[in-house]
Parts: sequence; C-alpha cells; structure tokens
Amino acid sequence: MLEIERYKTNLNDVFSSQRKFELQLLIEKELADANFKVGKIPKEANDVIQLKCTPKYVKLERAKEIEMEIHHDLMSLVHAISEQCGEYGGYIHLGATSYDIQDTVRGLQLREAKKEILSALETTIEIVSKLAEEHKELACIGRTHGIHAVPTTYGMKFGNFLNELLLAKKALEGSKVAYGKFSGAVGTYASYGTQEIEKIILEKLDLEKQPITTQVISRVIHANYIYSLALIATVLEHFAKEIRNLQRTEINEIRESFISTQVGSSTMPQKKNPEKSERICGLARIIRSKIQPTLENVGLEHERDLSNSSAERVIFAETSILTHYILLQMNDILKNLHFNIPKINENLYLRKGAQCAEHLMIRLSDRMGRQKAHELLKQLSNEEDFIEAAKTNSIVAEMFSSKEIEDILDPINYLGLSKQIIDNLLHSVK
Repeated sequence: MLEIERYKTNLNDVFSSQRKFELQLLIEKELADANFKVGKIPKEANDVIQLKCTPKYVKLERAKEIEMEIHHDLMSLVHAISEQCGEYGGYIHLGATSYDIQDTVRGLQLREAKKEILSALETTIEIVSKLAEEHKELACIGRTHGIHAVPTTYGMKFGNFLNELLLAKKALEGSKVAYGKFSGAVGTYASYGTQEIEKIILEKLDLEKQPITTQVISRVIHANYIYSLALIATVLEHFAKEIRNLQRTEINEIRESFISTQVGSSTMPQKKNPEKSERICGLARIIRSKIQPTLENVGLEHERDLSNSSAERVIFAETSILTHYILLQMNDILKNLHFNIPKINENLYLRKGAQCAEHLMIRLSDRMGRQKAHELLKQLSNEEDFIEAAKTNSIVAEMFSSKEIEDILDPINYLGLSKQIIDNLLHSVK
C-alpha cells in the first residue's frame, strides 16, 4: 500500500496478508465442522481438517506459490489446505463459493477495525470534553469569513468540535459491518441444500447474516462504513484547520507542541509548523476519496462481477488505518495543545470595541430603531478607536454614559449563553 507504513497503527496487523490468511483458515475450518454437524462430512475427515487447517501446518508462502500457478487466491488456499489433509482434502471448501469465505473474513476484519476506531474516537471525545470544560469561560474573538466578528469562547470552539465528533460517532456506530455469508454461488443455497451450515458458522463467529445475498453481501453495508469513516476524517480536518489558522504567526493563539529536538524546516531554523494538523487535513482527502469507488462497488453486474475485488483490497485497509491514524494524531495534538493567553486577549481587544458593535446596536435599538443604530455604528466602525468614537458621538453619548459604553463594548460582557451552552452539552455527553 505504497507509503501506508508511514501511517502505521495496530490496524495494519488486522489487514495484513498473514492475518487475512489466518482468518481464511479459521473460516474453512469452521465450514468443515458445520458440514460435519449436518452430516455432509465423516467424523474422521473433520478430525483431520480441524487438526491440519491451521497456520501451524498450512503456510501463506505455500498458498502464494500455488497462486502463481493457478491465478486464483482462494483456490490456492484450498489447495494448500488439501495438501495437508491428505485423503480428506476433498472435503475442504465443500459447498462454498470464494466470497462465502472472503465476505466472512471481511466481516471479522471490519468488526475489529471498527472497534479500534471507536475506541480512539471515544478518547478524542473525552479529551475535547475536558478542553471544553476547562476553557468554557476563556473569551476569544470569533471570526466569520476570516474577519473579526463578535466574542466567543474557546469552550464554544471545543464544544462545536465535540458535537461534530458525537454526530460522526453515531454514524460509525450505525454502520453495521459484522456480517458473514454461506449462501453459495448466487445466494440460493443450492450447493448447501440448507441454511443450517450458515447458521452454525455465523453463530460460532458471532456474525450476522443478511436476509438475502447474491454471490456477495450487498456493498451498501460497506459504503455506509466507509462514509462514516470519511465523516470522522472530515470532522477532524475541520478542527485541524482551526488549529492551523489559529497558529498563524499573525494570530498565534494556540499551537501544536514543539519539542526541543524537532525540526520545523530544513532551511528556516525559526519555523514551528502545524505539521500534524496539516497531515490530518491531507489524509482526510485520501479517506474521502474512497467513497466514490465504494459506492460504485454497490452496482455489480447481475449476481456479481469481479470489479469490486481489486478496489476493496485497497479501500477497506487504507481507509480504516488512515482514519485510526489521524484520530491518534488528533489525540496527541489535543493533549499537548499550547494556549497563548496573552495573544488570545490581545486579539480579543484588537478592534478597540468594534468587536462588540452589535451589542451597542441592540442597546441603541430600543431608543432609535435597529436600522438607524446599525447605520450609525457602521460609520463609527471606520474610526481606529471605536470606544472613543462612541463616547464622543453626540447621539450615543446622549443615551449612555462613558462607563456604560465601556461596559457595553467590553467583550467579556458579550458572551451570551456560551457557558450555559457548554454546560448543557457536557451534561448530555455524560
């Protein structure tokens, strides 16, 4: 997978060739045992298969050697197992089509991947909840269109991130992936003559079944899963962009940690770049790009063609691993996030009262109407010192004292219900 090793997590092992091979052996072993239980395989054959159909005897390297000759990966596995089972090798893979094995392997892999991703996401939610609580009263300037708007708090910033994480988590939880199938070549169970074999195997593996399949389980299931990962990645990208922008030299309110041995630039010694946040944004693009082929895999021809196979060898592993990776990256960023409180305050008061012009407009509206108040303050906002301009304006000064104007235009007095919003949000999470 090209440079996927650079973004390695423990999910690399889940999707490794060796792990997939071990799961295929497990499922072939369970298939033989189920066939024995319904009377299709003699006991002595099943005993040998249960002993030999393990990585101790059947090797991935041998299966690959066979694949070089026959050009079919699953039948290579079947031949490799059969070699070890001697006279009973003919009972291997009885009744099954390749995707009875492959889709069931996929169900096991994705269940494990989903569990790990959810665990990392829950950690993110815990960290962000703590940050929202700790900074719910830390006032800062809000920005819309990149321009100073009205005051907000860092609690609100983290709270919005938290809400999006909760929505993304709900999507992932709703994307069920733990499915398997043993319904044969076109889903009719003709080769098995019964659904009992499927029932035995899936109960043993703790997997669910779909009410109907073709040769494969519907790819709508996988599309939901990949979409949920792309949603998580996009939420992480959203906040990673916030960190990147707030770390800009001119803003400098928060920044990623930067250890003493770290290098920011190969040529500019002074650079401290938000590289982890940038990495999250870049990998989020890759994760989102997997949605398109996953949706196209839904529309297989007739009872199934092979066009999904090659794409899925890349899609499931890369999307799962990269999503897990950027969650871990974000957790590291958030745990070590640096707040530049003096700069946060400096930016909050930078506009000298203009950042609270809305507050003054609302207070004036009761006495002169909203539209007239808006026009008046729009003109005053052109002045460098808005507070002073308001104090010396005859209309405003007639209605409010200098002290009242200062209080109205103090950002700390215009945070609305921000604290209550965060308290309510955190209460709902708990």
